[in-house]
Amino acid sequence: MHGDPGLNRLLLSGRFGELSDKQRHFLEESQKSCQRLNTFIGNLLEAARSGLAVGPLEVAEASLAPLVEGVVRHLTPLLEEHRLRVELALAAETPRARCDPPRVEQVLVNLIGNALKFAPGGSVVEVVSRAVEQGGRRFVEIAVLDAGPGVDPRDRERIFDPYVQAGESRKAGGLGLGLAICRRIVEAHGGRIGVEPRPGGGSRFAFTLPSPEPVAGHLADGAAA
Repeated sequence: MHGDPGLNRLLLSGRFGELSDKQRHFLEESQKSCQRLNTFIGNLLEAARSGLAVGPLEVAEASLAPLVEGVVRHLTPLLEEHRLRVELALAAETPRARCDPPRVEQVLVNLIGNALKFAPGGSVVEVVSRAVEQGGRRFVEIAVLDAGPGVDPRDRERIFDPYVQAGESRKAGGLGLGLAICRRIVEAHGGRIGVEPRPGGGSRFAFTLPSPEPVAGHLADGAAA
Protein backbone atom coordinates (compact mmCIF):
# COMPACT_ATOMS: atom_id res chain seq x y z
CA MET A 1 0.00 0.00 0.00
CA HIS A 2 1.18 3.50 -0.76
CA GLY A 3 -1.13 5.18 1.71
CA ASP A 4 -2.41 3.60 4.92
CA PRO A 5 -6.18 3.89 5.35
CA GLY A 6 -5.88 1.16 8.00
CA LEU A 7 -4.71 3.72 10.56
CA ASN A 8 -7.76 5.83 9.79
CA ARG A 9 -10.02 2.82 10.22
CA LEU A 10 -8.41 2.11 13.57
CA LEU A 11 -9.14 5.63 14.80
CA LEU A 12 -12.65 5.51 13.37
CA SER A 13 -13.34 2.30 15.28
CA GLY A 14 -13.43 4.27 18.54
CA ARG A 15 -10.92 1.98 20.27
CA PHE A 16 -8.77 5.00 21.17
CA GLY A 17 -11.54 7.28 22.36
CA GLU A 18 -14.65 8.97 21.11
CA LEU A 19 -14.42 11.28 18.11
CA SER A 20 -16.24 14.53 17.50
CA ASP A 21 -18.34 14.79 14.34
CA LYS A 22 -15.70 17.05 12.79
CA GLN A 23 -12.86 14.65 13.64
CA ARG A 24 -14.82 11.72 12.20
CA HIS A 25 -15.55 13.69 9.04
CA PHE A 26 -11.88 14.56 8.47
CA LEU A 27 -10.77 10.97 9.13
CA GLU A 28 -13.34 9.64 6.68
CA GLU A 29 -12.20 12.13 4.05
CA SER A 30 -8.58 11.20 4.76
CA GLN A 31 -9.43 7.53 4.28
CA LYS A 32 -11.04 8.25 0.92
CA SER A 33 -8.01 10.30 -0.09
CA CYS A 34 -5.66 7.43 0.83
CA GLN A 35 -7.69 5.02 -1.27
CA ARG A 36 -7.75 7.47 -4.17
CA LEU A 37 -3.98 8.03 -3.85
CA ASN A 38 -3.31 4.27 -3.80
CA THR A 39 -5.34 3.83 -6.99
CA PHE A 40 -3.62 6.79 -8.64
CA ILE A 41 -0.10 5.62 -7.77
CA GLY A 42 -0.93 2.07 -8.79
CA ASN A 43 -2.12 3.29 -12.18
CA LEU A 44 0.96 5.50 -12.50
CA LEU A 45 3.35 2.62 -11.79
CA GLU A 46 1.46 0.27 -14.07
CA ALA A 47 1.57 2.85 -16.86
CA ALA A 48 5.31 3.28 -16.38
CA ARG A 49 5.86 -0.50 -16.50
CA SER A 50 3.74 -0.95 -19.60
CA GLY A 51 5.19 1.88 -21.65
CA LEU A 52 2.40 4.29 -20.66
CA ALA A 53 -0.31 2.04 -22.12
CA VAL A 54 -3.66 3.03 -20.65
CA GLY A 55 -5.32 -0.37 -20.86
CA PRO A 56 -9.05 -1.01 -21.32
CA LEU A 57 -11.45 1.71 -20.26
CA GLU A 58 -14.66 1.08 -18.36
CA VAL A 59 -16.75 3.68 -20.14
CA ALA A 60 -20.11 4.94 -18.98
CA GLU A 61 -22.19 8.08 -19.38
CA ALA A 62 -21.43 10.43 -16.51
CA SER A 63 -22.00 13.99 -15.38
CA LEU A 64 -18.60 15.57 -14.81
CA ALA A 65 -19.65 18.18 -12.25
CA PRO A 66 -19.84 15.75 -9.27
CA LEU A 67 -16.56 14.18 -10.37
CA VAL A 68 -14.76 17.54 -10.54
CA GLU A 69 -16.24 18.65 -7.23
CA GLY A 70 -15.14 15.40 -5.57
CA VAL A 71 -11.54 15.76 -6.76
CA VAL A 72 -11.40 19.37 -5.57
CA ARG A 73 -12.90 18.42 -2.22
CA HIS A 74 -10.27 15.72 -1.65
CA LEU A 75 -7.45 18.07 -2.65
CA THR A 76 -8.72 20.93 -0.49
CA PRO A 77 -6.29 20.30 2.42
CA LEU A 78 -3.33 20.51 0.01
CA LEU A 79 -4.76 23.57 -1.69
CA GLU A 80 -5.23 25.29 1.65
CA GLU A 81 -1.68 24.37 2.67
CA HIS A 82 -0.42 26.16 -0.45
CA ARG A 83 -2.79 29.08 0.22
CA LEU A 84 -4.62 28.49 -3.04
CA ARG A 85 -8.33 29.01 -3.60
CA VAL A 86 -10.33 27.07 -6.19
CA GLU A 87 -13.13 28.64 -8.16
CA LEU A 88 -15.45 26.28 -10.04
CA ALA A 89 -17.26 27.55 -13.11
CA LEU A 90 -19.04 24.44 -14.32
CA ALA A 91 -21.60 25.55 -16.88
CA ALA A 92 -25.09 24.29 -16.12
CA GLU A 93 -25.54 23.32 -19.77
CA THR A 94 -22.37 21.21 -19.83
CA PRO A 95 -23.41 17.87 -21.37
CA ARG A 96 -22.72 14.44 -19.95
CA ALA A 97 -19.58 12.65 -21.13
CA ARG A 98 -18.76 9.11 -22.15
CA CYS A 99 -15.77 8.32 -19.96
CA ASP A 100 -14.08 6.10 -17.39
CA PRO A 101 -14.57 8.25 -14.24
CA PRO A 102 -11.52 7.03 -12.25
CA ARG A 103 -9.31 7.75 -15.25
CA VAL A 104 -10.75 11.24 -15.61
CA GLU A 105 -10.11 11.80 -11.90
CA GLN A 106 -6.50 10.81 -12.57
CA VAL A 107 -6.25 13.53 -15.24
CA LEU A 108 -7.80 16.13 -12.94
CA VAL A 109 -5.50 15.22 -10.03
CA ASN A 110 -2.51 15.68 -12.33
CA LEU A 111 -3.65 19.03 -13.70
CA ILE A 112 -4.69 20.49 -10.36
CA GLY A 113 -1.47 19.04 -8.91
CA ASN A 114 0.47 21.12 -11.46
CA ALA A 115 -1.29 24.22 -10.18
CA LEU A 116 -0.30 23.25 -6.63
CA LYS A 117 3.33 23.13 -7.71
CA PHE A 118 3.54 26.34 -9.72
CA ALA A 119 0.76 28.77 -8.76
CA PRO A 120 1.83 31.45 -6.26
CA GLY A 121 0.33 31.39 -2.79
CA GLY A 122 -2.78 33.51 -2.44
CA SER A 123 -3.79 33.04 -6.08
CA VAL A 124 -6.87 31.39 -7.56
CA VAL A 125 -7.05 28.12 -9.49
CA GLU A 126 -10.05 28.01 -11.81
CA VAL A 127 -11.74 24.83 -13.02
CA VAL A 128 -14.23 25.48 -15.79
CA SER A 129 -16.35 23.40 -18.13
CA ARG A 130 -18.18 24.02 -21.37
CA ALA A 131 -19.61 22.20 -24.38
CA VAL A 132 -17.54 22.32 -27.58
CA GLU A 133 -17.81 20.94 -31.08
CA GLN A 134 -15.08 19.05 -32.93
CA GLY A 135 -15.66 17.68 -36.40
CA GLY A 136 -19.42 17.92 -36.07
CA ARG A 137 -19.42 16.00 -32.76
CA ARG A 138 -20.25 17.24 -29.28
CA PHE A 139 -17.57 17.17 -26.58
CA VAL A 140 -17.18 18.33 -23.00
CA GLU A 141 -14.15 20.50 -22.23
CA ILE A 142 -12.68 20.78 -18.74
CA ALA A 143 -9.99 23.40 -18.18
CA VAL A 144 -7.72 24.12 -15.21
CA LEU A 145 -6.32 27.66 -15.11
CA ASP A 146 -3.56 28.85 -12.81
CA ALA A 147 -1.57 32.03 -12.25
CA GLY A 148 1.83 30.34 -12.37
CA PRO A 149 4.80 31.14 -14.63
CA GLY A 150 3.17 29.65 -17.72
CA VAL A 151 4.68 27.29 -20.30
CA ASP A 152 7.19 28.45 -22.90
CA PRO A 153 5.64 28.22 -26.41
CA ARG A 154 8.47 25.89 -27.45
CA ASP A 155 7.48 23.43 -24.73
CA ARG A 156 3.69 23.36 -25.10
CA GLU A 157 3.72 20.14 -27.11
CA ARG A 158 6.76 18.38 -25.69
CA ILE A 159 5.65 18.58 -22.03
CA PHE A 160 3.10 15.89 -22.91
CA ASP A 161 5.90 13.52 -23.96
CA PRO A 162 7.17 10.93 -21.45
CA TYR A 163 10.01 11.95 -19.12
CA VAL A 164 10.04 15.56 -20.33
CA GLN A 165 10.42 18.30 -17.73
CA ALA A 166 10.54 21.84 -19.03
CA GLY A 167 11.00 25.23 -17.41
CA GLU A 168 9.88 25.42 -13.78
CA SER A 169 8.86 21.74 -13.74
CA ARG A 170 12.53 20.74 -13.57
CA LYS A 171 12.75 22.37 -10.15
CA ALA A 172 9.60 20.62 -8.91
CA GLY A 173 11.03 17.12 -9.28
CA GLY A 174 9.10 14.05 -10.40
CA LEU A 175 9.54 11.70 -13.33
CA GLY A 176 7.90 13.78 -16.04
CA LEU A 177 5.20 11.13 -16.56
CA GLY A 178 2.09 12.88 -15.27
CA LEU A 179 1.16 14.90 -18.35
CA ALA A 180 2.16 12.08 -20.69
CA ILE A 181 -0.24 9.75 -18.90
CA CYS A 182 -2.92 12.43 -19.02
CA ARG A 183 -2.56 12.62 -22.79
CA ARG A 184 -2.75 8.84 -23.18
CA ILE A 185 -5.91 8.71 -21.05
CA VAL A 186 -7.62 11.58 -22.86
CA GLU A 187 -6.71 10.29 -26.32
CA ALA A 188 -7.90 6.79 -25.37
CA HIS A 189 -11.31 8.39 -24.78
CA GLY A 190 -11.18 10.06 -28.21
CA GLY A 191 -10.48 13.53 -26.82
CA ARG A 192 -7.60 16.00 -26.92
CA ILE A 193 -5.49 17.76 -24.31
CA GLY A 194 -3.30 20.83 -24.55
CA VAL A 195 -2.04 23.96 -22.86
CA GLU A 196 -2.25 27.61 -23.80
CA PRO A 197 -1.57 30.92 -22.05
CA ARG A 198 -4.08 32.03 -19.45
CA PRO A 199 -5.33 35.58 -20.02
CA GLY A 200 -3.50 37.77 -17.53
CA GLY A 201 -0.65 35.28 -17.06
CA GLY A 202 -0.32 31.63 -16.18
CA SER A 203 -1.49 28.48 -17.94
CA ARG A 204 -4.76 27.03 -19.19
CA PHE A 205 -4.64 23.24 -19.39
CA ALA A 206 -7.73 21.85 -21.10
CA PHE A 207 -8.95 18.44 -22.22
CA THR A 208 -12.03 17.17 -24.01
CA LEU A 209 -14.16 14.07 -23.64
CA PRO A 210 -16.84 12.88 -26.08
CA SER A 211 -20.47 13.41 -25.21
CA PRO A 212 -23.31 11.08 -26.20
CA GLU A 213 -25.58 14.10 -26.61
CA PRO A 214 -26.20 15.45 -30.14
CA VAL A 215 -24.88 18.79 -31.29
CA ALA A 216 -27.48 21.45 -30.57
CA GLY A 217 -27.40 25.23 -30.84
CA HIS A 218 -24.19 27.21 -31.16
CA LEU A 219 -21.30 25.62 -29.33
CA ALA A 220 -17.81 26.95 -28.75
CA ASP A 221 -15.68 26.20 -31.80
CA GLY A 222 -12.56 24.19 -31.00
CA ALA A 223 -11.15 22.86 -27.75
CA ALA A 224 -7.86 22.24 -26.03
CA ALA A 225 -4.97 23.89 -27.82
